Amino acid sequence: MNQLAEKELFTLPKSFPFAIYHASIPSQGVRMMQWHDCLELNYVLRGSGHYVISDIRYEVQPGQVFVINNNELHCAYTQSNLELICIVFEPGFVIGNAVVDQDYLEPFFDRNINFQNLIEADNPLAMIIRDLAYEIEVEDNSQAEGYQLLIKASLLKILALLFRYFKLEGQLGHDYIAQQQRLERIRDAVTFIEAHFREKIQLDTIAQLVYMNPSYFSSYFKRVMKLSVMDYVLNLRMREATMLLADSSLPVTEVALQCGFPTPAYFSRAFHQSFGVSPRQFRKDMLSANIDSDKPLIPEDSETLIK
Repeated sequence: MNQLAEKELFTLPKSFPFAIYHASIPSQGVRMMQWHDCLELNYVLRGSGHYVISDIRYEVQPGQVFVINNNELHCAYTQSNLELICIVFEPGFVIGNAVVDQDYLEPFFDRNINFQNLIEADNPLAMIIRDLAYEIEVEDNSQAEGYQLLIKASLLKILALLFRYFKLEGQLGHDYIAQQQRLERIRDAVTFIEAHFREKIQLDTIAQLVYMNPSYFSSYFKRVMKLSVMDYVLNLRMREATMLLADSSLPVTEVALQCGFPTPAYFSRAFHQSFGVSPRQFRKDMLSANIDSDKPLIPEDSETLIK
């Protein structure tokens, strides 16, 4: 590739690493070749031209959907004013506490040589994604109670439908067997974490279960699970906490201790960083809205959870 490239910087909130916005490129315009750390979905509202994504050229027409991962250089050339709905998010925003959650990100990371970034406008899936994007926009603009939960639910539906589509089209899974073998190698560790996340977990104890030293295990786990060991444990604890807050009358202090947080004060601080509200306010909102939550967001000081 002989064109200059620049890194596109997105500042996504750590408490909610997601954004949706409209991007406009004028007629005969060129958006410089770029890449970024987050994952991206584009829906073409109007205009024409072509996209270049990792040296592959795609003609752009209204109604199309483009799927772009965090390593792909991409650039738009326009023939008429081009307007896009752009959805960007961090991988950790959708990765939860189950191995199956890895499937949400397969269209971004587990591709084979048949993969195409484009879903054509006449594909019914493109229209479904358009409607879900509109729903996300409404929630993002209103920011009514529970809007973050509904945004995430709509995004997960988009990603699940993308996974189904690309899987049926034979565009995913070039390394499926190898990935299953990698998962199998740490399965005992994952099982242990899921059984003991409420307790204080020692990294070297988990690593010994799969006959690895702690440093290698940490890097191997993150490569396979797309999430660090600390973040994986914290996701489990946060999920358990949201369930107890929504479905029980336990005091917040007891919820914190039952979920494995070292102190109630730490739990409240970490919970607020993840959800933007206190545990008590979350319980009040969940009871009134009757909405379940599964938000795998990581507070900045999660390193204190595993020593």
